[in-house]
Amino acid sequence: MLLVASPGEAQVAPTGAAVDQTVRGPFNLLIFPTSLVPHASGTARLVYAESPFGIATNEDGHAVYDMRITLAGLPLPAKLGHYTTYVAWAASPDLSQWVRLGTVHNGVNTVGSVDMNKFLLVLSVEATETGTQPAGPTVLHGTSPSGYIQSFLSHPLFKNVPQ
Repeated sequence: MLLVASPGEAQVAPTGAAVDQTVRGPFNLLIFPTSLVPHASGTARLVYAESPFGIATNEDGHAVYDMRITLAGLPLPAKLGHYTTYVAWAASPDLSQWVRLGTVHNGVNTVGSVDMNKFLLVLSVEATETGTQPAGPTVLHGTSPSGYIQSFLSHPLFKNVPQ
């Protein structure tokens, strides 16, 4: 059950694990587990990237955000196969562009920058920390606030296929 929290309260994720979400609003992403890690949960928040000018932008004028991801219930990567780490990625809605945000673990993680207006947040389990494209299975996923009106859940990326 997902409970809406008042500012300053913890939110209960679909699996019942408490995740930090002290501020609600248009910068929050809910993260949903795949069947590979059904007891994992999380939230993510877009926070303004550092800038001497107030709000960071790229050369096209798009706002640049750092991603703060709070996770709970992830098993050790090796329990899922020959894997060593979890990696967060931002992907364009058509999956043509992937940006490696960084490695993540249970707890609070601040990872790389995102400058896409609409994107998917994908967390995968990987054999190496240095890959530039996801190679392992997806374990958690979410959608940017600007993508809430479009459903990506029917995409094959979010369906675990026995290997």
